Amino acid sequence: MVAFDTNVIVRVLVGDDPAQTTKAEHAFLRHTRGDGVFVSLLVLAEIAWVLASGYRWDRATIHDRLVRLVRTRGITVEDLSLVTDALDGYRNGKADLADYLILERAMDAGAAVLLTFDKTLAREAKVNLL
Repeated sequence: MVAFDTNVIVRVLVGDDPAQTTKAEHAFLRHTRGDGVFVSLLVLAEIAWVLASGYRWDRATIHDRLVRLVRTRGITVEDLSLVTDALDGYRNGKADLADYLILERAMDAGAAVLLTFDKTLAREAKVNLL
């Protein structure tokens, strides 16, 4: 198995740099059909941030692409159940994907509540504004 950095997956999703996109797509196909690709929680958070802030993709499109990515055969995601719950929160909420990943990790670790200064995230269940 190999791991992909954020920029490799962004090239596959966006395709805005012809030379890098070709390399990224070939690597993606070779490894998903072969030894597999690992995608970490941090990479998923960065992908969502880059697509939203750098490419101005809307929330629904980002959600759809990330769901398809994590369900792709040959992709291994760090804690798929947690990622699925975070993506559901992202789809239905207003906070960033990173916030939902933080929330789900905290709940998974046994936290009763997540304290935050983030007013948007504080609208979620089990999150309190500090």
